[in-house]
Amino acid sequence: MSEKNEQEIQIIKPFYKRALAITWLITKRSLQLLGIYLLGYFFFAYLLSRITVEGTYEKDASIQIWLMKSGIHTDFILPSVNEIKDWRKEFPIENTVRKDTTTSLIAIGWGDKNFYMNTPKWEDLTFKTAFSAMTGLGTSSIHSTYYYEVPFDKPIIGLHLSKKQYKKLVKYIEKTLQRTNDNHSVYIDPKFKSILGQNDAYYEANGNYSMFSTCNSWINEGLKAADKNACLWTPFAGGIFYQYGK
Repeated sequence: MSEKNEQEIQIIKPFYKRALAITWLITKRSLQLLGIYLLGYFFFAYLLSRITVEGTYEKDASIQIWLMKSGIHTDFILPSVNEIKDWRKEFPIENTVRKDTTTSLIAIGWGDKNFYMNTPKWEDLTFKTAFSAMTGLGTSSIHSTYYYEVPFDKPIIGLHLSKKQYKKLVKYIEKTLQRTNDNHSVYIDPKFKSILGQNDAYYEANGNYSMFSTCNSWINEGLKAADKNACLWTPFAGGIFYQYGK
């Protein structure tokens, strides 16, 4: 190596070390801030989920619905049809694989469309999908599943609503759905058919999923809309079930 090259290396070396030191400092501070952010997120998620938004007691609460927890996700389970709402018009049974008209209940949940469509199994979850879901960059969808009976093999909460309360819940769910010009829900034909069961389908929805607006916070806001007990805010199913002693 020539003397000139050695001199150049000696000149560059301090700048290189300084650049490494600055990069490490930025990385360290970023990780510290991320840790503080996540700690604050989980702290407030726990705290606010323990604060109850009181619902209204109604004597004529004759309509039974359920909340169903599936892993980290929560759904409403509603009568598929009653005098107030026929959900089969919003979520046509012909869009399901089985097309079975003998079901009597429907589970309705909201979530990140990209996650629903591209994650048949947890091992299919990619960083891109997770990042999009956490940050609210993607769109959302409604997942509807018809049931023959309440699946008591899963964590379930039974609730009774008056007609007035049920109408409010129906309106809340209806407002979540995207619609065509002739006021029909927008069916999604999934690329991966493996995400489908025998009695379910997906539909375009309004809103963006994020760490602060999750499938569970959507359920929680629905409970508020229906004048039922709810958390002040919760991104997790546990907060909702806590409110009902589960």
